[in-house]
Amino acid sequence: MTKPLVLGMTPQDLAREGLSTDVQAWEDGLRAETGAGSFEWWYFDAHLDNGAIVVIVFATKPILERNGPLKPVVLLTLTCPTGERLSRAAFFPADQFHASRESCQVAIGPHSVQGDLHTYHLHVEMPAEAESDSSPITIDLTFQGLLRPWRPGTGKVYFGNTKQYFAWLPAMPHGQVQGTIQCNGKTQPVSGRGYHDHNWGNIGLDEVMDHWYWGRAQVGEYTLIYAEQVTARAYGYARIPVFLLAKGNQVLTEDASNLTMKACHFVSHPSGRSWPREIDFYWQAAKDRIHISLRQPKIIEVINLLRSFPTWKRFLLRLLANPYYFRFQAELVLSVHWGGVHATERGSALYELMILQGRKHP
Repeated sequence: MTKPLVLGMTPQDLAREGLSTDVQAWEDGLRAETGAGSFEWWYFDAHLDNGAIVVIVFATKPILERNGPLKPVVLLTLTCPTGERLSRAAFFPADQFHASRESCQVAIGPHSVQGDLHTYHLHVEMPAEAESDSSPITIDLTFQGLLRPWRPGTGKVYFGNTKQYFAWLPAMPHGQVQGTIQCNGKTQPVSGRGYHDHNWGNIGLDEVMDHWYWGRAQVGEYTLIYAEQVTARAYGYARIPVFLLAKGNQVLTEDASNLTMKACHFVSHPSGRSWPREIDFYWQAAKDRIHISLRQPKIIEVINLLRSFPTWKRFLLRLLANPYYFRFQAELVLSVHWGGVHATERGSALYELMILQGRKHP
């Protein structure tokens, strides 16, 4: 029997969660318990004018260790303009994690982020890795919002009952970024466009989700967030689409019910998983139509989600599952036919493929 799945979109859902239609600063503070049973992370990315891409995550624990104790970690991926990719993961004792419930104020060891939905100051300092003879990396970035915080309904998907959930808050769908990056002994000023969201929950994602695609882009005057999420078999492989289209600072639509996705030309990866070379999202309602085309994807990160487990345990878990995370940069073409406006914009997009079970994925 298929278990129930509820999207928290009604006024009653908002009232139960103590939310209004406007996002408040406390919603980007600590939302889940830090002990066994819960997880939480704050995600930031920036496309810089020099061609570099920065992705930074502050997390209470690795995604598959929900039932473990607080195990704070900071993840950094820096893709240089040359295409060189630098990835670091820094774990810290539980007593070096501090977070406020009033707003986004998170500190993990020497790393920190403070923000109020409009402005975020982020500091990360990764030491050199002796085994790879790498240099230290220090990043200081300030994110300024250009589009209001957004939340689809409560931002929660409830699994089985309203006590078990996975939550998502795009606190800064689109912003401008300025700061400095110190790497290889050189400090370089940088600027560009950025994004920030926040996830938390109290149910194992590997138990309730089969896989998902998620991406975001800013092309021309348009800001996009798009996702295709597919639940696990127990929940009927149900689709949970997400969509936001804004022009300037005006949201055109946040109705995901009209969104469909098609992926094709899958390529095998040494991990045993596969990923598509072509992805298309289609949105249509009456005479309004939107098409998002993603082509020429380049892998900028691949993560074995079992990597945080001891080697012996990793081997045993690998017999049961093969969860992998892929992050891509791709060429994006956006076609918008909205009212009397017909526009085509081209640019780049960052998107991810998370495969937790993959039974409905090649």
